[in-house]
Amino acid sequence: MKKQLFAAVVGAALAFPLFAQAEGFYAGANIGRSELKLNVDGQGSEKDHKTGYKAYAGYDFTPNFGAEAGYVNFGKVKLYGEDASANLESSAFYVAATGTLPLNEQFSLFGKAGVTQNRAKPSNNKDFFDFDGSKNKTAAVFGIGAAYHFDKKLSLVAEYENFGKVFSVDGGNMKADLLSIGLRYKF
Repeated sequence: MKKQLFAAVVGAALAFPLFAQAEGFYAGANIGRSELKLNVDGQGSEKDHKTGYKAYAGYDFTPNFGAEAGYVNFGKVKLYGEDASANLESSAFYVAATGTLPLNEQFSLFGKAGVTQNRAKPSNNKDFFDFDGSKNKTAAVFGIGAAYHFDKKLSLVAEYENFGKVFSVDGGNMKADLLSIGLRYKF
């Protein structure tokens, strides 16, 4: 499944420039607040907020339906244990189907649902995690948002996205979401 998701993301990323000549292609970038929620069995949960950002591209097949692929960086969180600490950087690649509901010429609402390949990479790992390198986890991604269209090409977007579990280890897991604002350009 992971290889198929990676192939879909790479294929979509390579195909999107071909759509640049076609009407319906768009690209955008957002910045906002990511929330990382760590759940540890028997010890409760803890939330941390970081600056997150994303870059994405998509194609609207009709005025109401399309597809989107992108990269999200949730930021780096510092985790503390009894005698250890570690930094954990998390990110995601996603592919999603999109639905748009135009309210008028200037405003529209949109939603997305798809699959994400989340990645957690520890650094400064002093006996905190039982793994080195990075850990990948496939999860569902869901999002909702609104767009204000300055004109037919440029839009201001605000959205909330839930990326599910970024990683799981024995005794705990971490979930991520992103609340962001950005610009989208339609070719």
